[in-house]
Amino acid sequence: MTKTAFLFPGQGSQYVGMGKKLRDQFARARHLFEEANDTLGFDLAKLCFEGSSSELMQTMNTQPAILAVSVAAFEIGKEELGWEPYLLAGHSLGEYSALVCSGLLSFSDGLRIVRKRGMLMQAAVASSLGAMVAVIHVPREALEMWCRQASTATKQVVVACCNSRSQHVIAGHQEAVQTVVERLEAVPGAVVKYLNVSAPFHSPLMQTAADQLIVELEQYETQDGQWPIISNVTARPYQRQELNELLYRQMTHPVRWLETMEYMFRNGVDRTVEVGPRQVLTQLMNDTYPAIETYHFDNPLELEHLRSAFNAEYNRAAAIANIREAFTAAVIARSRSDNNDQHRTGVVLPIQQIRQIIEQIERDRGLNMDQAVHQIKEQLQFILTTKQLSPDEQSRIIRKIPSGAVN
Repeated sequence: MTKTAFLFPGQGSQYVGMGKKLRDQFARARHLFEEANDTLGFDLAKLCFEGSSSELMQTMNTQPAILAVSVAAFEIGKEELGWEPYLLAGHSLGEYSALVCSGLLSFSDGLRIVRKRGMLMQAAVASSLGAMVAVIHVPREALEMWCRQASTATKQVVVACCNSRSQHVIAGHQEAVQTVVERLEAVPGAVVKYLNVSAPFHSPLMQTAADQLIVELEQYETQDGQWPIISNVTARPYQRQELNELLYRQMTHPVRWLETMEYMFRNGVDRTVEVGPRQVLTQLMNDTYPAIETYHFDNPLELEHLRSAFNAEYNRAAAIANIREAFTAAVIARSRSDNNDQHRTGVVLPIQQIRQIIEQIERDRGLNMDQAVHQIKEQLQFILTTKQLSPDEQSRIIRKIPSGAVN
């Protein structure tokens, strides 16, 4: 069975117009945006669909906007495709989207929290004091060393995001950040880009905001989530009782996204779906683990591509279930033959072969299912004929496995 992880983007993925096509075509999205407007006390839908880029980029607006679009996309996917996550993971802000989609936080509470979180982060440091810089093609160990060397008691810079093996983000006081940037300019192949953000997120400069956020978080009730969620702080799934502490630490600790992807890969995730604006996390997965299938959804045009993928998975799972049902019926059917030699060649050996084929089907998603089903039907026929079941009994068992393509 395919293990599908759902990924939720963070700040920086926003764009004016995001979510509009979902709202226009799906009642579920309309209802969610109406709830968001009522919860926040302003027209979030208008901000997303036709607001100015500068207004949308304000952290206190960006965070609830991305959360709303991500949750709407996830809910529509559940309704239209019936998808069942293996686990959820979000990058920074995206972790809150994952918490809402898993049911640990309500949609309205999630909106209130990230609106407040955005305000606190925006107010924590004057825009002239802090900076964030994306760094590509520089090892993490070297970056961490240069950050330590550039930091003082009053001015600090740290690695704020470990996005992939080759992509990191540093954050901190502008002077300390600039010291590291100057060092990077001498590194062959290094790419450095200042990010247009309102504060140095995931750095010690967010400590005041973190201290205020934990007070806010303690006001909200939570429920057990439906699916595991990976923490940015630990890169591991966490329990409900750890929620507030890990969200508090997330404010000042690095986002361990590379390790999050590594956890997915080691635990057998073979497909990801990024739900929300843009495809930043999809590209990171493609670059890091190209063997994992990747999909994206925040636009109705992407739905048919997803439908074919998830319907194929559903058909495959249903086919395997039908095969097991027919196989069990053949095994337990009473034999009317007393010939032990025939029993070995016509029952025991075919049973072993069918078990091997079923194991191969479940292990190898690239296996030709039609050919495998044909082989299983042939072996079932040997078993049923050897046991001397009537033609009607044989037909009843064989018909449990539907004909036609199931790949």
